[in-house]
Amino acid sequence: MLEFNEVKITRILNPTSIGLGDFVINPFMGCEFGCLYCYVRANRVVSRKNKPWGEYVDIRINAPELLEKEIIKNKPKQVLLGSTTECFQPIERKYKITEKILGILNKHGVNFVILTRSPAILDYLELLKAGFCRKIYFTLNNFGPEFKAGLEPKSPDFKSREQAIKTLISEGVSVVPYFSPVLPFVSDFSGIFMKLEGAQTIEFECLNFNLPNIRDIISKIVSVAPSLQQDYERMLRDREFYTKVFKEIEEDIKNAALSAKKRYNIYIHNFGGYFKNVYEK
Repeated sequence: MLEFNEVKITRILNPTSIGLGDFVINPFMGCEFGCLYCYVRANRVVSRKNKPWGEYVDIRINAPELLEKEIIKNKPKQVLLGSTTECFQPIERKYKITEKILGILNKHGVNFVILTRSPAILDYLELLKAGFCRKIYFTLNNFGPEFKAGLEPKSPDFKSREQAIKTLISEGVSVVPYFSPVLPFVSDFSGIFMKLEGAQTIEFECLNFNLPNIRDIISKIVSVAPSLQQDYERMLRDREFYTKVFKEIEEDIKNAALSAKKRYNIYIHNFGGYFKNVYEK
């Protein structure tokens, strides 16, 4: 059962090494969506919680009050919202923590970047259009409903995310559609650039085979497509095969982008590299 806790924190602006801001802001700890592949599951703070990821949300009720003080003290030039949580998850409708934070950032003229996968962000369109929202990285995907049911059953459906992206773009908000994770032998890139033709750039992040729970992820994928068992097992142990598969994916995306005359970025994790979560709590 999903557990909600009202908590008070001592700091809301956390320094970060991420290039998208000087500080990160996370209005909540935890996420109602609980996606299986979420990197936050490996976060050292999350790992100390007594409930599994996706089964709790701590609402940081004093975050707006703290932000008013910390902006004056730290004078941030740009902040990143949602590095370890979803700022627009359903509980936000009740508490309006993110709404208050956006209002404070606008009032003080602080630029911000947002990471999200929630169409509920459209509720705050006017706050986003106030002139300080520099970019929104909006995560979506393109695999079938059976795969979604295994990997992210509680997240918003892909169609509603796609429509939200189109609405934001039509309203003049800078949005980067962010396809993640790209699943080898599953994800299809045909028509993506034309479907989101209003986007200047589309970014892709390939499945991270270094995640601590990668075998759970593979198990869900294989439960839908048993024929992929051998290939996914090979991706774990065969560097040459791993490199070849992702190189072919990169070429497919490149060709689709060239055909549509669009910019793109693709992120491929190193084979066997140690997964380190650099996002702040």
